[in-house]
Order: sequence, then structure tokens, then C-alpha cells
Amino acid sequence: MTEKTFPQKQTRQTTMFGTYEFSSYEEIMEVYAKEFANYILPKGDTIFGFWMQTLADLEFLDLELQGLTDEYKIDPVNRVVNLKGDEDYIRLRIAHLEKVKGKTTLYTELVDKFGDTNAYAFHNLYPYKGKFYPRVVRTLINAFKLNNDSLLFDPFNGSGTATHEASLMGIKSVGIDVTPMGIVLSELKNDLLFIDDQKLSFAPKELQDILQAIENRRWEHSDPLIHKLMLAVYFDTVDAFVRTSRYNRKGKVGLFIEKLNYLRDCYKKTMEIKEKYGLKFEPAQIIEGDILELKNMSEMEEKFDACITSPPYYFSIDYVGKDKIAYDYLGADMKKIESKYLGMKNSGYPKNNYNGLPPRVAMYYEDLKESTKNIFWALKPGGKLAIIIGDSTVSGKKIPTTMTTKKFCEEAGFKFEKLIFNPLLGARNRAIRGESVIICEKGK
Repeated sequence: MTEKTFPQKQTRQTTMFGTYEFSSYEEIMEVYAKEFANYILPKGDTIFGFWMQTLADLEFLDLELQGLTDEYKIDPVNRVVNLKGDEDYIRLRIAHLEKVKGKTTLYTELVDKFGDTNAYAFHNLYPYKGKFYPRVVRTLINAFKLNNDSLLFDPFNGSGTATHEASLMGIKSVGIDVTPMGIVLSELKNDLLFIDDQKLSFAPKELQDILQAIENRRWEHSDPLIHKLMLAVYFDTVDAFVRTSRYNRKGKVGLFIEKLNYLRDCYKKTMEIKEKYGLKFEPAQIIEGDILELKNMSEMEEKFDACITSPPYYFSIDYVGKDKIAYDYLGADMKKIESKYLGMKNSGYPKNNYNGLPPRVAMYYEDLKESTKNIFWALKPGGKLAIIIGDSTVSGKKIPTTMTTKKFCEEAGFKFEKLIFNPLLGARNRAIRGESVIICEKGK
């Protein structure tokens, strides 16, 4: 006789959401995002920015906090900071924290709005070679405790990274450079912060006509800013087609319009942030001049509270080559421009041997040494100096520019304070794999 069996009672299994319905893709992703954030986000109200990736970033944060807070303690393991000070002021200035006391920092807003940690405002106006990071400039301005009564100096201003960042922070600044294209770009970054938005409004047909006028060398405009801006966008457009074929389908007109619209979008975002945070931008003074002839400008003696600069790597980077399209169009003498560069001003041989380094490097060192003396002359007693410099490789030989520059600073009379090495991520095959920030002070 077989035993009679009865089926067990069936139970309905619920989903991860406690329901009998299948969850949507959006619901799954929302739960996943919360769970993921629980693991990766710092636990605290004053937290590191996600862009802090290296030990150098930790050192930069420490520098900033010294300049901005009354007291602080960094917890690098949990990526949080305990601090005391003017929280609103810190929130507006700091470049390495995502939040201060639970509120988003201005720098985080810039990163989120522009989708980049350095290409905010007009920093990405033009792809200029060898420029340094705006975040480093902001960090050093904070570390040096500069305010709206201070005056910042950059004698190797290039495309205007230091002066533009100072303008965004409400700091007065003076930038000097020998390259005509550098001056144009620095002035554009400065002037675009103060332009009426209607001046940037152009219909596609107008832009097409402007492009044609530029190509026919008939481009003129009553406003010098608009005149220079359209030329810069044109030079960038032509250079893009020289470098790659990926824009061929878009065409020169399409890319020209796209680049100008990008700058209009940058203007809109920058003004939105300015209004939201009540920022006051400060215009910079841009001077076409030579650091080696600085003492001919007697008004510059002991004028500046701080200098933040990055001398160009003329023996490693072809700065003129990138701007050849611009200089050819403008009819500029490229040999004359190159002759103004450090290490290329004098013919003949260097005065010192510099341990058998190539003559062009030795000549560069001699001009760099003289430049350091002139920076010392231009700073007020107690003035701060930060030089961003890197070792490079020439003909297979490593060039010890960092420690040589430190030596020049000390010989000029500066007191050395700190050196931070900042690796250039992804720079494995570059001539320059990282840069050092040399920080010094002029005695009082």
C-alpha cells in the first residue's frame, strides 16, 4: 500500500524591494548606486574631493588648510577633515574638498558644472602646450593667504593660467610673457569675464561669413576682443584638422561654430556660478615683456606679494610649433619670437659648464638663474614664491632642472621652505613625467 502524499503549499517569493513585482532598471540602478556610494564615499561632513588621487594632492590639501583655517586635522584613511575657521570663506576658496560642514564647495560646483577638474571658466579656451593646472594655482593662492588686497605676479604667464585663476578668485595679478600668442590668449581669458553676453551672440550664417572673411584675410571688427576671439577660434579649428581626420565629416564651418558655441556655454556657466556665489572677478594686467629686462621697469621693484609661475621648457616642448598656424597667418617672424626665449637670447657659449649638459640647456639655466634674481627683486619683503618646474630628458640624458632651480632660488636670496613632487598621471612616455612645486620666501 502506497502512502498518499499531498503537495506542499507554494509560497510566492518577493523581490529585493519587498514586492511581488519585477523591479525596473531604474529601481535596480538606484539601489545599486546607494549601495556603491555606501562603500566609496567618505563618511563625514567635510570630505575629500574625488579628484584627490596622489600623495601630492594630500600635500596640497595640507598647504591649503594651513592658509585657510584656524586649526585642522586630516584623516587620509577615511578621507575626511576636521577643521575650525570661517566655513563660508573656506568653502569658496578650497580646491581639494568636495564638502565643508556638509555644504558643497565652490570648486566642486565648478567641477560638476564643467565636467572637468581644470577646464572650467575659460581655462580651456585654447590648447596651449605646457600650461600648468589651475587647481595648483588656486591651492598656492590659498597657501600664501592672498586676498583682494594682494598682488600676484607671473613672469612666465604663457596662456594666462595663473592670472585667469587669480581673476576668478578676486585676486589682482600681473602677467608678463614674451610670446605674442600667449599675450592674446591671456587677454582673452581675462576680458571674457567682463564682456556683455550679447557680444557673443552670433547666428550660424554670421559665423560662416566670419570664417570666410578670416580665410580671405578680410576679417575686421570694431571690438578688439571679438576680433581676437574669432582669430583664436579659427587657429584652433585649423590646427584640429592638421592634427586629426576625425573632424572631416563635421567640416571646418561646423567645427568653427561648435568651438565658439562651447565658449559661449563656458561664459554662461561661469556667470551662473558667479551670481550663485556672489563672486567678484578681478581684472588682470597683461604685459608683453621679458623677465630678463624686468629691472628696466622700476615700478615693479618690491611690488608683489607673491609669485606663482612655471618657466617654459623650451628645450623639451615646441611652443612655437603649436602656434605656427597663428604666426603664419599674422605674418609674425617666428625666428624673432624664438630668439626671446630663455636660453636663446645670446649666441655663443654659456659662461658655466653645468656638468657637461648640452649648451642649449646650459644657456637656459643661465637665463633661468637671472630670472630668479629678478623675481626676488620684484617681491616685497616676506613675499612668497612658487615655481612649478620639472626634470626632462634631452638626447637621452636627464636634465636636473628641479634641484638646479632650487639652488638658483637660494643663491638669489630666497629661503627654501618646501618641495612637492606632482606626478603627471599617464605620463609614462613623456619627456616630463612630473613637476615639482618649489616654495620659497623672501626674507623680511
